[in-house]
Amino acid sequence: MSSAAKVGIFMLVILAILGYFVLKIERVSVGGGPTKKVVAVFDSVAGLDNKSKVRVAGVPVGEVTNIRLLPDGKAEVTMAIRRDVELHRGAFAKVVNLGLLGEKYVELVPGPENAPQISEQQVLRGTQPASIDEVTNQISAIATDVKAITESLRSVMTGPQGQQRLQEIVENIRQITAQREITAQLRTEIPRLAESIEKVANSLNGTLGENRQDIHAVVENLRKLSGDLRTTTDNLNAITGQVRSGEGTVGKLLYSEEAHQRLTTALSAVESGVNELRTTLGRANRIALDLGMKAEYQAGGGVSQGQVGNPIGGHTRAAVMLRLVPNPERNRFYNVELADDPRGKRVDKTDEFTVTDPATGRSQTVIINETRFERGFRVSAQAGWNLQPLSVRVGLFDSTGGAGVDYQYNNRLRFTGEAFDFSRRYDPSPHLRLYGEYIFRHEKPNTPLLFVTSGVDNVFNKTAFTFGGGIRWRDDDLKYLLSSVPLGR
Repeated sequence: MSSAAKVGIFMLVILAILGYFVLKIERVSVGGGPTKKVVAVFDSVAGLDNKSKVRVAGVPVGEVTNIRLLPDGKAEVTMAIRRDVELHRGAFAKVVNLGLLGEKYVELVPGPENAPQISEQQVLRGTQPASIDEVTNQISAIATDVKAITESLRSVMTGPQGQQRLQEIVENIRQITAQREITAQLRTEIPRLAESIEKVANSLNGTLGENRQDIHAVVENLRKLSGDLRTTTDNLNAITGQVRSGEGTVGKLLYSEEAHQRLTTALSAVESGVNELRTTLGRANRIALDLGMKAEYQAGGGVSQGQVGNPIGGHTRAAVMLRLVPNPERNRFYNVELADDPRGKRVDKTDEFTVTDPATGRSQTVIINETRFERGFRVSAQAGWNLQPLSVRVGLFDSTGGAGVDYQYNNRLRFTGEAFDFSRRYDPSPHLRLYGEYIFRHEKPNTPLLFVTSGVDNVFNKTAFTFGGGIRWRDDDLKYLLSSVPLGR
């Protein structure tokens, strides 16, 4: 098979893989059903992008097609949803997170079923939930208020004046209790007395004994009421004594220094936890983590010594990449790459044999040198600094020390130069790699970034011309798993 046929087959495979990823991740549906337009106005749509999902009761029914800023400072969101989704009067839209830290989407609330349906020209009202920062600020404010109330209560209720206030409160409670008890008792006894008087007026003969019994019952009730009031007073005095001596929950809260210290410590711990949560979420939000895969075909470059093949043939090279930016406000970043070795690792073996000629009896030593190449992997791990429009990197390049420079021409085109293997581990001269990268499709909410690369490799040894492509995407889920790793401030 010719070299041109190999290159053609390789490119067809790459294009098929890229097409599969585009269809799979973008979830493109060929010949989808009819849609209708829905417009909603929000005060803020932070985090919402074109192609974001539109859901009803959590079920995807469409996507966002356009977002624009209105003259009054609000955001107008245009959505395309399935035509079979019915919206009634009273329907509204809200921006919702998919999970605690997931991507944002628009949730449509259809409204009451018995209400009339609305037309496509009607604009829906949009709402947005409170952000994480607002929640943490409210928790911090509540903790501050509770702490202030506790300190104020302690300052008011301690000391001689506080004891006097507490005694007055207890005395007021005792008087109110006595008045309520007497009122309740009189409310019960007065109807009895009225009934007794009416009986005496209607029938004077033979009722004297009965009246005496009623009077005796009234006296007994009054005695019982007096005893109950005395018991209530004793109980209130006992409670007041316990509070003064620091017993019970109220007494410990008002007079125990240890209880006050524990409450203050608990409030400080709550405030510290809120601040730590805010710091952790802030640091996690700052991290940028990009993952990617790429493959390239290296035409030329010859065949290494000991290999069998066409000297003008080519090799393939594939790699997976990770780029970590701990804090975009700082200019540092880290790159990690795992790639297969296109030419393989060279292994030299020497065998020595002694051959004896049967006719002459003379012995001769034969030395056979064997060289083979084993396909393996090479690791790259670099620390870099972004100096706009240049970026410099130092560290490991294909398992050897080296340095690299990136020049960002614009948001799509970048030129890169890398020099490594100065110890001549793999080749007689240092390894120089020059190539350019062109982004023909930027990343979207459900689709990765797509790019192509082309250049020259191993300029000082066996030069090869390279052509390839790959995908790259920002992974917010993985970055939160790494957010607990301590990083320099």
